[in-house]
Amino acid sequence: MIKSIVIFVIAYAVIISEKFPRHWVALIGGALLIITGVLTPQDAITYINWETLGLLSGMFVLVSILNEAGFFSWLAMTAIRKVNYQPIALFLVLVLMASGLSMFMDSITVMLFLSALTLQLTRLLKIDPIPVVIAEVCAANVGGAATLMGDPPNVILGTTLGYTFNDFAINTGPISASIAIMLFVVFYFINRNSLMHAREMLTPETIAEIEGLQTEKVHVHMTRVGVVFFSIAVLLLVFHLPLSKVTGLPINAATAALVPALMAILFLKPGQARNVILKVDGESLLFFGGLFLLIGGLEKTRVFEMMADILAGSTTTSNGMVMALHWIPGLASGVLDNVPLALAMSYVLEDLAKIPGMPALALMVWALALGVDIGGNLTPIGASANVVAYSYMERNYSKVGWKRWIMIAVPPTLMAMIMASLMVVGKGMIGWY
Repeated sequence: MIKSIVIFVIAYAVIISEKFPRHWVALIGGALLIITGVLTPQDAITYINWETLGLLSGMFVLVSILNEAGFFSWLAMTAIRKVNYQPIALFLVLVLMASGLSMFMDSITVMLFLSALTLQLTRLLKIDPIPVVIAEVCAANVGGAATLMGDPPNVILGTTLGYTFNDFAINTGPISASIAIMLFVVFYFINRNSLMHAREMLTPETIAEIEGLQTEKVHVHMTRVGVVFFSIAVLLLVFHLPLSKVTGLPINAATAALVPALMAILFLKPGQARNVILKVDGESLLFFGGLFLLIGGLEKTRVFEMMADILAGSTTTSNGMVMALHWIPGLASGVLDNVPLALAMSYVLEDLAKIPGMPALALMVWALALGVDIGGNLTPIGASANVVAYSYMERNYSKVGWKRWIMIAVPPTLMAMIMASLMVVGKGMIGWY
């Protein structure tokens, strides 16, 4: 037990420091667990959740195709034209786009292109981009809470504990949508003065400059391939369980994403396929693989069983447990990456479900997922989307700083967490989960 805890703590500290590539840190930590005898090679294969890696790999490929085709820039510019470049409507489009796209794809990709677009637009309209980008990040993380593949913690919790796309969409989807609307209203009032001022900057010359932001043409064939097979992947994720029963084939979440991704690659030219594959986020896949080993070492040495017993003894009511699972990991995810936190807590939930008197496992999953997804908004390092947007703004605009991030993001995030916890408790009280 001591070996696994020491290796995990050291690896986690190095990951948080961001001084070394996190995928190498996680892989080296996993290798040390095998070298020191905590895990056997067979344990390593067992503890890696291949369904999670398959789902992420497939979706990464499909998103890479759309990104390479210029689809996302085209989508954003089309939406901006539809609202006639009005700053308030433009703000609504950017926030809703962050939330909506993050339901179906990695929020890292969403914030990569939205951060760049937002910085360009706000420069032309003489608006401070930092509050707008923080609003987009918060919306992206909240939107990601709505579906299985929306946020990495959901992917982990769903594939580890056996919950499907439909389970998340039905249970966390409405809560996520309600919170997204609340966040838009709050962030609108935060940015209201600058948005009203930006109206005065909206001249024909400014509009012409905005039009000039889309410098790359959309690749029609790649866009068609990406949209068609991305849609197939989503449909398979929604219907893979009934399809498995009808066909007798073992169709899981990984198959639902990987098969359309591989088929899409076949419809691309060799040069296009190579560019798409090279731009897939392989570092995140390696990080997840190493992380499964680090968490597997703690699981094998029964650390999570002990944590479950401690947590079970800390509250005597079902609602108290739901609130604890929402708030404790949720607040922790503000300073700890919510991906390893969600993975560790998935084992804790499995052990909690075995203890008499605990809430239904599903209810605990929704409380935890919403907690770590929303709580990740609290600081610049709480979620991967935050890190991407924060780093981009500091490189290309000016210093953001933790103090300013916290001043802008914490009040809406705490409001969102309160709203989510009340709605989850309400679900428990009426037995709808």
